[in-house]
Amino acid sequence: MPINFLQNIKSLFPSETIPAKDQSGFCNGIEPDYILKAYSFSCKDLGQHEALFNDGIPSLIVLPNRSDSVLLKQKGTTTSLGAAWLCCGVIKNTYWEIPPSMEDIFVFRFNPAYFYSILDVSTSVFLTKPVCDLNDVLTEKWISIFDNIFELKTLSEKVLFLEEALSASLVNGYFPPVLNVTIDYINAKRGNTNVVDILDQLGKRVSAKWLHRNFVKYMGISPKKYISLQRFIFTYQAYKSDESKNLADLVLSTGYYDYNHFSKDFKQYTGVAPTLYSWA
Repeated sequence: MPINFLQNIKSLFPSETIPAKDQSGFCNGIEPDYILKAYSFSCKDLGQHEALFNDGIPSLIVLPNRSDSVLLKQKGTTTSLGAAWLCCGVIKNTYWEIPPSMEDIFVFRFNPAYFYSILDVSTSVFLTKPVCDLNDVLTEKWISIFDNIFELKTLSEKVLFLEEALSASLVNGYFPPVLNVTIDYINAKRGNTNVVDILDQLGKRVSAKWLHRNFVKYMGISPKKYISLQRFIFTYQAYKSDESKNLADLVLSTGYYDYNHFSKDFKQYTGVAPTLYSWA
């Protein structure tokens, strides 16, 4: 989704208390309490070219009208998508050419514990194509269901419709509770952590090999990369909220080794250095 919309979502993320590793309950797991979260964003303040970014959470982007389309540019290559499209994983140097007439968009972020099993989508599908049309990954059944969203006008109507459709298709899939807790921990730390720290928190029952294998299996991404994505977007959000901050000092406080470490990530995701990026 547009990176500035995602940073707005991340700005709503509450500060959370991190359980100490010797406190009971850290490894007990938390059952997911939602299937999806929904947002509506105005496009009026966006520039003509908006960088896309995803933090590892499957997201559905829906434009106002079924007849709308999307033009994406990546390293000089232009791709056209329909009025509803999916993104997840590592998006590199990809920009949305937003038409001036685009007033708003709807964003639906799915709980990974449900998304892949309900929609029968492989977690590996976004590894090579992190931004894709619905036709690329979904069955005819779900393409038809998502197409009905355009008949509904308000966000609440769309959410109710999707929740009912998804709930009716719940399957007895399995999502390791330890992954839920680990994801919560990474988010609460805003990506300012690493795999060694996580394993230290989880205790001896979880190995690095198990964590990596199950992250890739159920999330389609490694724990190291998931941490990296959270660190980047939370750092982006922190600077975007107050550009008077010294960026070199800020990145040290958010878990980067140094400014060059952050700049390397920034160029990978946006195609330009932080000093050349349009932060407006």
